[in-house]
Amino acid sequence: MSAIARIASIFFLASVAQLAVAAPVEERSKVTAAVVGEHVNATSFDIEERGNIYGDATYYNTGLGSCGWWSQDTDYIVAVNWQQMANGANPNNNPNCGKWINVWGPKGFVRVFVVDTCPGCAYGALDLSPAAFDKIADRSQGRVKVWWNWS
Repeated sequence: MSAIARIASIFFLASVAQLAVAAPVEERSKVTAAVVGEHVNATSFDIEERGNIYGDATYYNTGLGSCGWWSQDTDYIVAVNWQQMANGANPNNNPNCGKWINVWGPKGFVRVFVVDTCPGCAYGALDLSPAAFDKIADRSQGRVKVWWNWS
C-alpha cells in the first residue's frame, strides 16, 4: 500500500472512530459489532494498531513452501504476503517460519502455521490452504476480507 493510500485510510478510519465515540449507545454497538462480529467490515478502525492486521485471504494448492517444508491441502497452513514475511537470502531461515497466525473471516476463525510466502499478495494478505480457507469462508467466494494476528 502506498504511503498516500495508507494516510487516506488512517483519516477515513479515524473519522469512523470519532463517529463511534460521539454516537448514542445504540449506534456505538453497531460500530463495535462491525469490529468484533462474525463478519469483517471496512469500518473496523485501528485494527493493526491493536496488533491485528486487516487484509484479503485467498487459498492455494499447497506443496513445498518457501520455509522448506512440505504441506498438504488438508493442513492448516498459510503463505504470508512477501512484505510481512520479509525473506532474507535463505527463506528457509526466516524467523517467521513455524509461527502461528490467528485468522478471522466471514464464516469463522482458524489458526494456521506459517510455511510459505505469497509473492503476489498485497500487504496484509494471506494465502491459506483449502482446508484453512474452508474454516473462514466458502471457497466459491475465492477472496474474502479478514483480520489476523501473529499468535
